[in-house]
Amino acid sequence: MKEDKNNNTEKISRKRPPKNKHIDVRFTEDEFNTVLKNAQLSGRSKSIYLHDIALGHKPSLPMTTEQQEALKGLTGARAELVYIRNALHALPQTERKKLFKRAEFMERWLQGVNDIIREWSNIRNRFIDMI
Repeated sequence: MKEDKNNNTEKISRKRPPKNKHIDVRFTEDEFNTVLKNAQLSGRSKSIYLHDIALGHKPSLPMTTEQQEALKGLTGARAELVYIRNALHALPQTERKKLFKRAEFMERWLQGVNDIIREWSNIRNRFIDMI
């Protein structure tokens, strides 16, 4: 913050310094198309994309539809675990011990946990396939 003559405080603008230097770069047709495609994928102009790459930044790409679906699946699987945990924590310790001693409950419990683990594995594999 900066104080002026009237003791009023005002924010100092933090603008980027002007970019008045440039470098001409030539590409083949295929290289140019690749740069153009990558810039569009990252949501940047060609100039900003090349500027960021040249300075060592790796522009991130927006999530694909498959990645968004995988993330939703992961969120759903997490919600299931939270639901199970909360249901068990709501029970007194003696009730929990009784439940875990019953074979039927344990079978359903293990089936539920296995389903969640399978879903996580599917999500992980989808992310790996996208890389």
